[in-house]
Amino acid sequence: MYFNSYIFIFLFVPVTLLGYYILNHYKKYRPALCWVVFASLVFYSWADLPLFFLISASVAGNHLMSFLMKKTGRKKLFGIIGIIYDLGLLFYFKYYDFFISNVNAVFHADWALKHIALPLGISFYTFQQISYMADRMTDKADHYGLLDYMSFVTFFPQLVAGPIVKHSDLVPQFLDDKKKAFNWTYFSKGVTLFVLGLSKKVLIADTLSMYADHGFDNVGLLDSPAALAVMLAYTFQLYYDFSGYCDMAIGLGWMFNVDLPLNFNLPYRSKSIREFWRRWHITLSSFFREYVYFPLGGSRKGKFRKELNTFIIFMLSGLWHGAAWNFVIWGCFHGIMLVFEDIFEKPLKKMEESKVLASIKWFFTFVLINLSWVLFRVNSLADLPVYFKKLFSFKSDGYLLTTALKMENALLYIPDILVKKIGGEGMHNALYLSFMGMCLLIAALPGLGKSAYERAGALKYKRSSMVILSLLFVASVLSLSKVIVFLYSNF
Repeated sequence: MYFNSYIFIFLFVPVTLLGYYILNHYKKYRPALCWVVFASLVFYSWADLPLFFLISASVAGNHLMSFLMKKTGRKKLFGIIGIIYDLGLLFYFKYYDFFISNVNAVFHADWALKHIALPLGISFYTFQQISYMADRMTDKADHYGLLDYMSFVTFFPQLVAGPIVKHSDLVPQFLDDKKKAFNWTYFSKGVTLFVLGLSKKVLIADTLSMYADHGFDNVGLLDSPAALAVMLAYTFQLYYDFSGYCDMAIGLGWMFNVDLPLNFNLPYRSKSIREFWRRWHITLSSFFREYVYFPLGGSRKGKFRKELNTFIIFMLSGLWHGAAWNFVIWGCFHGIMLVFEDIFEKPLKKMEESKVLASIKWFFTFVLINLSWVLFRVNSLADLPVYFKKLFSFKSDGYLLTTALKMENALLYIPDILVKKIGGEGMHNALYLSFMGMCLLIAALPGLGKSAYERAGALKYKRSSMVILSLLFVASVLSLSKVIVFLYSNF
């Protein structure tokens, strides 16, 4: 089940909220939590029942290891077994075919591939449980009862695509009796943020996906302007898709009186790659910093080890995103950029004292991020040199128009009929080129103001804001006839 579907918005959410608050109203707190866990499992396995058995096995294995830690006192032993169990499940379902295909290529072997479909959200809930195992080993977490543990792992808003939540972020909130009663302020802000996130996904990201998908599926046909437009389209598509999901997740959490951690903070404002990673997928960066970077020694063992550790965590971050070499290269690219920024830290920092130099620094950071997203998005490594050759050829053969004409949007239907009657094919082409430019401009403008999270948190419910939210919701709902999967649910 996806957030951007009729059944989720008009059936699943109302029924789940109603059951939760009715049970809480009668002080049936444990049954209310059972209801949320049950609903979350239904949400996760709605279209694919085997997913229920997978997440159940994952939860059961980790909870058993935690119990054995408590029972025997051998926290390190059972913690390591738990982490190996988590990584084993992740490897089998996400990396087995990637590993075997590379072994076959290197050793000219012919081992059979399993072609396993990637389970939704496995990277997210696996990392959450690894963090719990690590915290249990270092006495930063207690052993939870099965219901409390399941509420931490399976809570549906963050289950499929994050944010990556720690047990200490979630379990205490579900145990807090003060959060059991319906809170109109929390609920209204949650609805607001959910609508803003839904509109970011459906109205912006899904629209830009038509340009991005066509461009990356036809790399060899692109000219320089088309390659630039496609690159920008994907840069904004990925941001609005993933941040839209996280806004919706946080908004849903607020509807339950639960605070989920912020995962995006206007990342394209960043003036360095390091700042970008403080603003993009914040919870993943926090996970790698706390559970990989610090255990490797962090910056405590000299400059060289610091840079090596930085490179390692970004290489692993790339691999976490997907079982393909382009993801690894993408992670290594960011690791190299961060090492470079560390080496030239003082002069780069000094640039920010001047508004002009700070703007130049922002521009080059944004360019680097865009180029890195090409590494992230290409269908194969063979497409990489072709794409960059097209991008930097500085030649145009009119393929930008071909890309623009791939747009299928109901908003263009009536205007297209009118302009064809007035100006023929030329006006038709101009309309689609203008629409592409408008889409990219609309995607860029929100980055100049407040984030959806800030707007929802500070919203004053005036008539004008209610009208805008209502229009956004109606427009989004009317666009749900074609459900486009969230990009990060595939990671």
